[in-house]
Amino acid sequence: MKGRSEPTPPLLVLTAMAVLAALYFGREVLIPFALAVLVSFLLAPPVSWLEKLRLGRMVSVVTVLAITYSIAGALLWIGAQQFSNILAELPEYQANIEAKVRRLENTADGSSRLSRAIAGVNAIATELTPGSTEFEKRRDLRRSGKPPITRGREEKPVPVEVVKRGEGIGGSLGSISSSLVYIAGTLAAVVVLSLFMLLKRGDLRDRIFRLFGRGRINVVTTAMDDAARRVSRYLLTQLCVNCTYGFLLGVGLFFIGVPYFIFWGALAAVLRFIPYVGTLIAGASPFVLALALFDGWKVPLLTLALWAVVEALISGALEPWLYAARAGISSLAVLLSAAFWTMLWGPIGLIVATPLTVCLVVLGRHVPQLEFLYILFGDEPALAPEASYYQRLLSLDEDEARDVLDTYIKGRTVVQLYDEVLIPALSLIEHDQHEGELDEKQQKFIYQTTRDLIEDYGDEFGTAKNNATESGSLRGPIMIVPARDEADELAGLMLAQTLRIGGYESKTVAVGFLREMLTAIVREKPSILFISALPPFAVGHARSICRRARQRLPEVKPIICLWGAKEDTEEIRGRLGAGCADYLVKSLSQAGLQLRLLNPEPESKPVQQDAHEEIPNQPEQVEAGR
Repeated sequence: MKGRSEPTPPLLVLTAMAVLAALYFGREVLIPFALAVLVSFLLAPPVSWLEKLRLGRMVSVVTVLAITYSIAGALLWIGAQQFSNILAELPEYQANIEAKVRRLENTADGSSRLSRAIAGVNAIATELTPGSTEFEKRRDLRRSGKPPITRGREEKPVPVEVVKRGEGIGGSLGSISSSLVYIAGTLAAVVVLSLFMLLKRGDLRDRIFRLFGRGRINVVTTAMDDAARRVSRYLLTQLCVNCTYGFLLGVGLFFIGVPYFIFWGALAAVLRFIPYVGTLIAGASPFVLALALFDGWKVPLLTLALWAVVEALISGALEPWLYAARAGISSLAVLLSAAFWTMLWGPIGLIVATPLTVCLVVLGRHVPQLEFLYILFGDEPALAPEASYYQRLLSLDEDEARDVLDTYIKGRTVVQLYDEVLIPALSLIEHDQHEGELDEKQQKFIYQTTRDLIEDYGDEFGTAKNNATESGSLRGPIMIVPARDEADELAGLMLAQTLRIGGYESKTVAVGFLREMLTAIVREKPSILFISALPPFAVGHARSICRRARQRLPEVKPIICLWGAKEDTEEIRGRLGAGCADYLVKSLSQAGLQLRLLNPEPESKPVQQDAHEEIPNQPEQVEAGR
């Protein structure tokens, strides 16, 4: 039986075009539906709270909707009344506005000359505009070859008066009446649809499962729960933030003395649901009113300063802290989604852009075929720290590579930096080097830069200043040897720093021929031998060094360090074979803990270790640690 074929690129393009066409041409139906979905997400938590009080689904839904729409209707009615009062008083402010304009003209240098220049430019533009009388005369004269007539009486055009027939009441209202009817119809559809969705949300969920969840019930359940939780928390958080914004702005306008401060505060809270544009309108409207109402510039400038302070406080401090784990989308995704949905659905698209993008990101998180949506719009970094560090090194940019490490280490230890960034980056480097994708110049720069950074972090975090000495219970020194190449040696340098933090002095061996490294081991006669190896390419070399070291020094305790190995411990032991190392670690933290088990009385402070790190299951450890 043949497997299901993957969709071809032309089919994907046609599908995307069909979806866009459906979204655009079906917006009259889809906009009320999208708004109703958002209202359902927003009101689902209070409905659930009332249901827990055993009020029943119907009573809970009707109660929440009645309270919500009553508050919204009351605010809308009060806002309309105050807005009509503002419009009625605007003619009284006309003289004040004209006085401010005349004052600006009188105080500005060269304002009269500027006005005359603008008037002259407008006159020339009128003459040169196609379709104007002057333009047609000049064109005809140029075609006939006659000189232009500069004097003489010109014929005046006959004035034409266009008389429109009476269109009745409907024609007088025009587009305003149709807009009001459209808004009223949309609101009514939202009310009905939100009522239906809240009452039948269980049935709707089951139908979605039947449509998309065959054989993927777990994935669909997780995606739906995640989307509902994120969108609900985002909308509730945005509602609280916007109310706080409107409250602060209204209180500030009250103390400044701007009238209708309640209206401006409520308007700002509502407009902030519209990204970018709503905030500007919320700040510009009271500023224009203050400019028209008050003499001088004190009150208008105070109004503008108040808006700037409130906006900086909310957008710069409160929103990043509250929205960090609630939306799960990046700021670039918010901007792109706002532009996309506005292009499709107009101003309503600005309101629904972020919640709809949250749903798409959740789908991308749980559905493999849509993972590109999560990568493009999710709030997680585009590259993991180890990949970002390696990418900067490939570009031969040492400063930005260090910036990656400096950013990651904030709030973490140097051991975590090595275990979670540098060693995984060395694994990426090893893989590309084995595949022949790195030239000699890149290899030299990457390894030398990494070596310098390891030394810098060792000095910066004070490891060189620790009075680390060998523990008296050890019969010989601690040695660290690389298994195969320079990457293993760099990991060994990190291990040496880690042991020094824990109070142990160690000796490192530079990478070289196997015979030379074995000669150094025999000469030093270490009691503990760490073999640093980055899997999978260095495993065989680590096994060879371990066996030959034990043959020459039977009393040595070799510890093989397979940095970042993903395989199970028993599987790794099978690859190493019998008679090799008795101890195996996969991280720097595990290496430090293993050494403490072998030598339980260090003379200095213990090694820094993550709480989640555990030594692989090895019977020898229990015996050695007793």
